[in-house]
Amino acid sequence: MYGYYNPPFSVEKEGISISVENNGQHWMYRRTLGTDKVEKIILGDGKRLIINPVEPLNTPKEITPNLLIEFENTLLLAGSAKRRIFLTFPIEIGVFISDKGEKNIQLLDVMSLARQKFTLYGEVSNGVLCKHWKSKVYSISPSPNPLEEGILELTLRNTSSDWASISKAVFSAYGMKLYYGGDGDAFMRARMDILNRNTAETGFELQHISGELKSSPLKDFKTRKEAFGVYSLQKLGFVPLKFYMEWGF
Repeated sequence: MYGYYNPPFSVEKEGISISVENNGQHWMYRRTLGTDKVEKIILGDGKRLIINPVEPLNTPKEITPNLLIEFENTLLLAGSAKRRIFLTFPIEIGVFISDKGEKNIQLLDVMSLARQKFTLYGEVSNGVLCKHWKSKVYSISPSPNPLEEGILELTLRNTSSDWASISKAVFSAYGMKLYYGGDGDAFMRARMDILNRNTAETGFELQHISGELKSSPLKDFKTRKEAFGVYSLQKLGFVPLKFYMEWGF
C-alpha cells in the first residue's frame, strides 16, 4: 500500500480503503477503516498522494509526544555491558498530498491498525502520559505486519557497575527518525543508556540512508511540532530530543 499515487486511483488492503476520484470540478478523497470514514475535497490539479508509515503518536489525536514500549520479558543487563535487541512499535499510516516535485507536502489523513492505549509513566502527581505498546524482545530483526508494526533496533548500554533490570523504555517523538524500505517495513534505531539503578536516557540514532530506504515526510513536518505548541521552543533548544527516565525502567 505504501508508495506514490496519481489520481484517480483506488487501493484496498488489510481493511483499509483509500481512493481519489474526479467529481467534475474537484477531486474527492475517501478513506474507510472499519466504521471510521473520512471524506475531503481536493482543489487543484497536478497533485499526487503519498502513503507512508509515520511516527505512532498522531491517533486518535496528538495527545502526547511520548511512547512507552513495555517488554514482554524483563531483561537483566550486567554492569558495563552493551547489547543490541530488537522490538516492535506501532505504525500509523499517513496520507500526504504533494506537488509533483514534492516541494510542498501536506498531511491529508492519518490512521492506524494498531490498538490504541495510553499509560502513565512515573508518579500520579507528576508523571508523564505516554502512548503504550507491548513488544516481544528479539535477538534478530523480526518480520511484523508492515501496516501495523515497525522494527526498532535498540542498543542497551549499562554505564553503571550494577546489574540493571529493564522492563520498559520511554521515547520522545521529537527525536524519532523513521525510515521504510521497498518491502514496506518501517525502521527506527535507538539507544538506551542506563545511568544508575533508577534512571536512564533514551534517544534515536540516524539510520544510514541507502537507495533502498526512504524517510517519512512527517519527520520534518513543521505543523506536527506546532500542534504540540513547542516548535518555536525546539528551535531555541528548549525541547529535548532525548527522554530522561527518572522513575525506573
